[in-house]
Amino acid sequence: MLMLFISSLILGGLVVFSARSPYYGIFGILLQAISFSGLFCIFGFPFFGLLMILIYVGGMLIIFLFSTVLSAERYPESGWLEVVFFWVSFSLLSYPLVDSWGGELNSLSSLGLGNEAGLGEVFSLFGSLTVLVVVVLLVALMVVLAFGFENSEESLRKL
Repeated sequence: MLMLFISSLILGGLVVFSARSPYYGIFGILLQAISFSGLFCIFGFPFFGLLMILIYVGGMLIIFLFSTVLSAERYPESGWLEVVFFWVSFSLLSYPLVDSWGGELNSLSSLGLGNEAGLGEVFSLFGSLTVLVVVVLLVALMVVLAFGFENSEESLRKL
């Protein structure tokens, strides 16, 4: 499992590096965030893995929306070189995993998720703060979408 998360982390970096537009780069960022979250869970920090998903992906989603609103191309095209580069790098990174999987996929005991009670206690104490953060992120997303796509002729792209 460790090699799976490390290779998907590297693959996410390659996707971000090779993407020409933010539309395709966001998939690499999401892959990296999920990989980091899995690594935190493997090393025994499931709360930090959850925080990584909530905060990092939420913040990057707002930045992604700002960059797509300000982007010059409405419908970006992807070349064949990017697709071939993605699949070749994916196959090279996943090849060592084929031998190491064995019987490890039958159980999830290696993820270190043994302290769910402590995680539930933390969310019961800070549940209202978590809901407030989620609402603020959703309002920010709606504001960006309202400003960006209200009038396509007079949007922020003209600036």
